[in-house]
Amino acid sequence: MIDLLKTTVSVCIPTYNQSLFIEQSVRSAFNQTYKPIEIIVCDDASTDDTLLILNSLKEEIPILKVLKNCNNLGITNNVNKCLKQAIGDLVVRLDSDDVLNTNYIEKFVPFFEMNPNIGYGHCSIMEIDQDNNILNTRILYRNQSIQSSIDALKSAVSGYKVAANIIIFRRSALQKVGFIQSKINFAEDYYLVSSISEYGYDNVYINQVLANYRIWIDKNLVRSRRKLSEIQGLLAVFNEVLEPAFIKRGWSLVSIRKIKKNFAVSHSDCLSWNNYSFLEKLEIEKMILNLSSSNQVKIVIWLYKKRLGLIIQCFKIPEKFLKTVAKKIVVGH
Repeated sequence: MIDLLKTTVSVCIPTYNQSLFIEQSVRSAFNQTYKPIEIIVCDDASTDDTLLILNSLKEEIPILKVLKNCNNLGITNNVNKCLKQAIGDLVVRLDSDDVLNTNYIEKFVPFFEMNPNIGYGHCSIMEIDQDNNILNTRILYRNQSIQSSIDALKSAVSGYKVAANIIIFRRSALQKVGFIQSKINFAEDYYLVSSISEYGYDNVYINQVLANYRIWIDKNLVRSRRKLSEIQGLLAVFNEVLEPAFIKRGWSLVSIRKIKKNFAVSHSDCLSWNNYSFLEKLEIEKMILNLSSSNQVKIVIWLYKKRLGLIIQCFKIPEKFLKTVAKKIVVGH
């Protein structure tokens, strides 16, 4: 056991229908070598036994605080509600099916104490399945280091640069950015860390496995049916955080436009899936074109709608060729 340092830590666990995993998640937060002062679980009107399990754990874990929403708020609003309750100097955001190693908090506290400009910290993680079997290790191609806010902003353009959504924040940084300003129920963590970087905070990455991230079987095809929310979330990150940040600093938007086009192309494959109706596909297509309306994206959309996606997967189609075909097929000239 380490000596108690001055920094206080809260663990926030937003949850919804996670009766299978919530106890393991809470216990991992409680069994830290550096003890948190509170564990806050915000239940988003679960319909399973999540709340019963939490109420039972409260009798054993005195620092556990359980909040229950009368109505389902959705991911972003529930995460925000949970984070705003924290009183610790640092706040761990932990999903209710994920698990912290016992030394997770202990490893991060010294970095935050030595550098007051660190806004958030993240680490390598181990992927586990629903039975806690090890699947894979996720690491970043980055040495253990403190990354400047400028470098973080520039790298954020190409995607969410953490191994998983298991992050420790400085509470004052959360307060200064107004927590998660997006109302979209996807990419909320991507939005939040980008906002913190935009504000001028650095981040620290520890290249050690300090937590387990659960990959579970999606029997009800929940993930595949949230494509519209995924694209809306990406749009919010780019349009509301990254592009304004680049414009503010006088940086070129060329890289952002290129990445948005790449995201649009990669998400277009869902237009060939059978689990969306015709009207749903129209809505998704419209959102994809909001990401990028380039000729390349238009022809890729056309190919997927015509069930010719294999052409895209097997060949790297030159953009010049795509522009020519797009004018003839999509634009109608």
